[in-house]
Amino acid sequence: MVHNNNDQIPKGTYNRKGPVRLSREAIVGLALSIADTEGIEAVSFRRLAHDFGVTPMAIYRHVRNKDDLLDAMTELMLASFDTSAVKEADWREQVRGLLYALRRVLLDHPSGRSLLSRRSLPSTNRLNIFETSIGILRNAGFEPQEAFLIFEHLLNQVVSLVATGDGYVQGTEEERQVWGAKLLGFYGGLPQQQYPWLVEAAPNIAACVDTDRHFKFGTDLLMAGVEAMAASKRSKNL
Repeated sequence: MVHNNNDQIPKGTYNRKGPVRLSREAIVGLALSIADTEGIEAVSFRRLAHDFGVTPMAIYRHVRNKDDLLDAMTELMLASFDTSAVKEADWREQVRGLLYALRRVLLDHPSGRSLLSRRSLPSTNRLNIFETSIGILRNAGFEPQEAFLIFEHLLNQVVSLVATGDGYVQGTEEERQVWGAKLLGFYGGLPQQQYPWLVEAAPNIAACVDTDRHFKFGTDLLMAGVEAMAASKRSKNL
């Protein structure tokens, strides 16, 4: 829900009664919590002021504008990004580890997909992730443009894998079972002569998806392509 000056602000779990000591960190942390639980569109200065029990102008003393707030939320979210994968000896495992680290951040912060898709200049945490990732690929032998393009595609594909994985597990277990039965009936009931492969695949299409296996298969597929490109470059240099 987007709150504007005409909105009636609901009382929620974030509401704080009485005076509080505001800080930029507290405001950004609350904003990220709201975005993760209610969606990024629920974040507004008026909403934050209400939840802190202050006036909107009090929020503006710590955060310049909405873009400044969203940039700070992105930085806070990425502060938990685990870069320990760079300690691995093999560049492939380094890249794979960073992909899993990004997935962990996105699972912990559902608003991350929206925050990362914004057009904005990166701050420290994001810059460090970019620098580390591109550095791994450059040290693996990729040219500057190749390293950037690989990094960009991997980043976008991880976001997509997490999003599609979430889509598979929406709703209750009973709702997923009902939907699976509907899919099985639909694909399994197609004319077999016209759609033989879809009929054959019907049980797999309808099966409840293990999101961990779904992500692993996706990253295996991505890494196979990156590794094949690296192998091709090595063979040309012989």
